[in-house]
Amino acid sequence: MKFGITIPLHRGVDVQVNIELAKRAEKLGFDSIWISDHVILPEKYKDRFSDTLYDPFVILGYLAAHTDKIKLGTSVLILPYRNPIFVAKMIATLDVLSGGRIIFGVGPGWMSEEFDALGIPFNDRGERTDEYIRIFKELWTKDEHSFKGGFHNFSEIKFYPKPHQKPHPPIWIGGNSKRAITRAVEHGNGWHPVWFGPSDMHQELIYLKNIAKDKDRELENFVFSIRNRLRILKEGQKQTKNLERLRGKPTFAFYGTKEEIIEYISEFEKIGVSHIAFDIDVDNDEEMFAMIHTFSKHIMPIFKE
Repeated sequence: MKFGITIPLHRGVDVQVNIELAKRAEKLGFDSIWISDHVILPEKYKDRFSDTLYDPFVILGYLAAHTDKIKLGTSVLILPYRNPIFVAKMIATLDVLSGGRIIFGVGPGWMSEEFDALGIPFNDRGERTDEYIRIFKELWTKDEHSFKGGFHNFSEIKFYPKPHQKPHPPIWIGGNSKRAITRAVEHGNGWHPVWFGPSDMHQELIYLKNIAKDKDRELENFVFSIRNRLRILKEGQKQTKNLERLRGKPTFAFYGTKEEIIEYISEFEKIGVSHIAFDIDVDNDEEMFAMIHTFSKHIMPIFKE
């Protein structure tokens, strides 16, 4: 099992804390560090996110310069409101500069107000996402380029540098919907949903494997991952925080004692999940650093033996 830490999204964190988090995570043996993506924040969502949302490409470049081996991921980059050729260039450059450490998590987005502010149609975001992934693979894996799609056309162009990883950085498809699962099978190297519990995740993986069978897609190197919240409780401490709801169901989170969290992770491991990215759900930086240290000392070794 591999474990990652996400840059805090729900509270303001100084950029130097982001660097320190990545460095400590690497030193403690975590496998990945993740950055989320929103360009602007509508007022109606101000209670769900920090006011400060850093650009993912710049942050990842900065973190790459301050780390040596930890994977650097987007969880997830919102594709449809960006030019795909620019995105292909930035991800390829990051992969070269980091020595091949990029995990490229992508999704179509869900916040319509953000699309409106950026002047990008919201209703065709799924089609754009599918096409943009095909553009990435065209530019990253070939020397002569020609593409004709519903949104972009180009021919007789050169594109360098190519990514360090071959044939390209792994593309993990974000999203909890059936369409996201199908997109992962059709275009991705992994599926990266959020907030599922083990039972729901198991059912969705059955669905994914059936889709793959129907499409003759081999899943030998396909990664089943999940992003979820982590709060390690002390013995006797009870969790009273109300969780949000997703798709009409209470969302799952890794809230519990060390022993309970080991049990939760084991349940995910049994169904084939091999990479978990944690949002450290605490109120300040000191608690965040203490919690990743506790996880690395008391929980991580159980799954690294």
